[in-house]
Amino acid sequence: MESTLQFNRRASALILDGRYAEARALLEAAIHEMPTGWTPIRDDGQSLAICFWDQEEFQAYSRHQQERSIFWMEGSYSHACYQLAVVAGKQKRFEDALFSIDCGLELEKDHPELWCERGYLLGQLKRHQESLDCYLRAASARAWAPASQTARALRGQGAQLIDLNRLDEAGEVLDRSLKLEPESQLARNELNHIKELRARREAKKKEIPWFLHSFVNPPADPLTIRLLALVADLPSIPGPETLGPEDYSRVSLAFLEHGWAAFEEAFDSVVPRTRTDYADLKRDLLREPIFDIKCHRNLADLALGTKTFDEIVAEMESERAHQKPQ
Repeated sequence: MESTLQFNRRASALILDGRYAEARALLEAAIHEMPTGWTPIRDDGQSLAICFWDQEEFQAYSRHQQERSIFWMEGSYSHACYQLAVVAGKQKRFEDALFSIDCGLELEKDHPELWCERGYLLGQLKRHQESLDCYLRAASARAWAPASQTARALRGQGAQLIDLNRLDEAGEVLDRSLKLEPESQLARNELNHIKELRARREAKKKEIPWFLHSFVNPPADPLTIRLLALVADLPSIPGPETLGPEDYSRVSLAFLEHGWAAFEEAFDSVVPRTRTDYADLKRDLLREPIFDIKCHRNLADLALGTKTFDEIVAEMESERAHQKPQ
């Protein structure tokens, strides 16, 4: 009987070796034979026999409950459900994994690892708030939980808070997890990720909107300046019709991200100045609306609140009505 109840240990070894089909078959067979009314704790009034998942858990509970004798029983069926979920998760069968976790929680509703794994699976499904709720439950499920289980729950909270864009809270819980497991590289990686996200935010704040390039760093190339004035009242031409979709994408992206200097560099890389149709192509490209100085001015007025959208539309309609046919 002793060897029969060691399915958790055998399944762990199989999972570690990547032998998932064998692990699944073993665990499903064990669960099929689960005794009716099984619970992870047996209490005879004098001692407790508990199906702990590992040595760390046994030691943590023994320190917490010193008044009574504690015995470790083999064969945890809630752990088997967890192991089945791990197998399914590694095979990207997340819904199956969630079902196994829920079965485990029916047997042992306060186990932090079950709640952590449920949080992990929901995170993989991009259900970040639900995932966070599970990790919160994991961290508070047991007063006697080993430090490693609480640390995992806190790291999970941190990861989900990052995805929920709550970076300050994420940093706080990750720092707390490091107090429990100072050597955790996972927690340090998440904290570094937070630093990178904050740096990107600060850099983004310093970027000026693309439509202000014409005012902050106006066009400097003499030909471009003349051509912009020439096409100011001409009907627009979509940029891809002038350069083709791929080259237009390259030039327009350079302009939107870095302004007129980048526009000149990108355009010259697509259309060398030695080409006889260089000026004609640039003129036609500048008839694309995103290069229209009037458009930039209107967007700037909207951003600054100096004009309303309706006022700008009215001005455009008035200009269109007085525009001479080309």
